[in-house]
Order: sequence, then structure tokens, then C-alpha cells
Amino acid sequence: MTVVERRLLEPEPLMVPPHKAVKERFEVVSADSSLTFYAAAPTQSAYGKTTELSGFFELAWNADGSVAVEPAANMHVEFKVESLRTGNELQDREMWKLIDSKRFPKIAGDLRALSGGAVRGRYSAAGQITLAGLARRYEGEFRLDREPQRIALDGEVKIDVRDFGLKPIKLLVLGVAPLVRVRLHLVAMKAV
Repeated sequence: MTVVERRLLEPEPLMVPPHKAVKERFEVVSADSSLTFYAAAPTQSAYGKTTELSGFFELAWNADGSVAVEPAANMHVEFKVESLRTGNELQDREMWKLIDSKRFPKIAGDLRALSGGAVRGRYSAAGQITLAGLARRYEGEFRLDREPQRIALDGEVKIDVRDFGLKPIKLLVLGVAPLVRVRLHLVAMKAV
């Protein structure tokens, strides 16, 4: 009987439930977001941009403010091929024709896997890029800055247009290298 009484008088150990990460949805703000691309050529380079991006992020946060691995993050971003502009109308039309923008009017990117990087705020990501009707897997890193109602993502990836069955673009008679460096700057606001 004495043992039972002592046990009842001892305080129960405090059980703190683990942090449960809950996804939040953020909608891309087109006016503040951009995608730029750069392709090198021996004597001339191609540079272009679009600011007509749309999409969303679904992210959960760890207690320390980093992106949680579980539940898995989702991201989808897309834009119209014909929103890509180089500043040269002739080059733009050739680029759209090469991509076959009439049959495949959009380019899209989807996040498939995410892990923390070596530096706080940087992440390694794997995803799928869909271009000219073909989807290909790409990996890269990005930086994510978070405020209470807003996130900003900055990342870069090199894409080989041949992976999508495309020939490197030609500027007049000069060929451009098949590797295109793509930089993405996305700003998204928390959905209400």
C-alpha cells in the first residue's frame, strides 16, 4: 500500500507532444516573380525573360522555421511559352516555333523531392520540368526566405534542350549551345 501511495504522490513526467508540421499554401505573385534564361553562342548569346508565372507552393515548417520534410512539400509553377521574350521579335518567334508553342503552349515545373542543404535557408530539390510535351527530371538547389505571409524562392538550373527533343536555337546563322541556364525568382503570398 505504501508503494502505491508514493507513486500517486510523485508528479507525472511531462509529455510534450512532438511538433506537428501543417502545410500552408502560398500562391505565386506574378508581378513580383520572374524566370530568366541565358544560352551562350560563340559570338552572340541569347537572353530572355518572362514575368507571367503562375502556380503555388504547399509547405510545412519545422519548429526552427526550416521547411519540413513531412508532410512533403508540393510546388507547381507554369508560364506560357509565348510570354518568353528576348527583346528581339524575330528571335522570339523562332524560339516559340522551335518549342512548338501552338501544340505545347505552356512550360511547367513541379517539385518532387526536397531536403535541407548545408546552409540554413538553402535546400536541395528534385523535380520535373515539362517542355514541348516531354517531362524530364532535374535536380538543383534553391534559397528560400520566409516572412509570416510571404516566401521568396531563388534558384538556378541548367537545362539541355536536347533532353526535350529540341534542337539548339539559331540566332540568324549562328547556333547557340544546347545548355540553357535558367534562373527562377518566385514570390508567393500565403493563401487565405
